[in-house]
Amino acid sequence: MSESNNDAGRQQELLLLGQIHGLVQSLKDGQNQQNVRMDRMEARMEEHYTGLDTRLREVEKKAAVAGALSGGAVAVGTALVVEGIKQFIRGNGLGN
Repeated sequence: MSESNNDAGRQQELLLLGQIHGLVQSLKDGQNQQNVRMDRMEARMEEHYTGLDTRLREVEKKAAVAGALSGGAVAVGTALVVEGIKQFIRGNGLGN
């Protein structure tokens, strides 16, 4: 009788081990699927941000050119105003 109890206990252990193995395999498969999804999403986001980065660089270049041009115009305008004030102060008056 003890031998049949041992066989029944062994079968129970094997069934439990099989269930545990199935659960672990299921978790592993689910994790692998999740990893694949995350890799795909990461690749899409990288493509998206690369496109945004390229467009942003173009905007930054245009802003830098506009800033340089407006800065130059302000510098010339300021120089003209200063020169006009100098001429006025020297007594030449307006238009002389």
